[in-house]
Amino acid sequence: MNEQKDLPAGRQGDNNLATFIAGVVIGAALTYLFATKSGQKIKEQLLKDGAALLEKMGENVEEGVKKLEEVGQKVEEETQEVRDKIGEGAREVQSKIEETTAEIPAQVAEIQKKGRRFFFRRPRAES
Repeated sequence: MNEQKDLPAGRQGDNNLATFIAGVVIGAALTYLFATKSGQKIKEQLLKDGAALLEKMGENVEEGVKKLEEVGQKVEEETQEVRDKIGEGAREVQSKIEETTAEIPAQVAEIQKKGRRFFFRRPRAES
C-alpha cells in the first residue's frame, strides 16, 4: 500500500522532501570525506578513533568477563561453605536425636516405676 494516501493532502510532499534533503546531506558528507584531502584526513582520524574505541571496548569486555568469573568462583566457594555448615548442623541434630532416642526407654522405665509407687503404695498408719 502507498503510505502517502493515508497522509493529509498537504503533508504528502513533505515526506519526499525530507528524504531528498537527507540524501543530499549524506551524499555531500561522503563526497567530502572521500574526495578531498582534508576529508580523507578526517576519515582516517575517524577510523583510527573508531579502532581505538573498539579496542578499548574489547579490553573492557575482557575485564568484565574476568571479574564475572571471579565473582562466580567466589559465590561457588561461599555456597560450598554454606553447604558444609548445613551438613555439620544436620549431623549435630541427628546425633542429638539419637542421644534423646536412646534415653527414652530409661525415662519411660523411671516414669513407670514412679507410677507404680504412687498407685501401689501402702497407706500410712495414722498416729
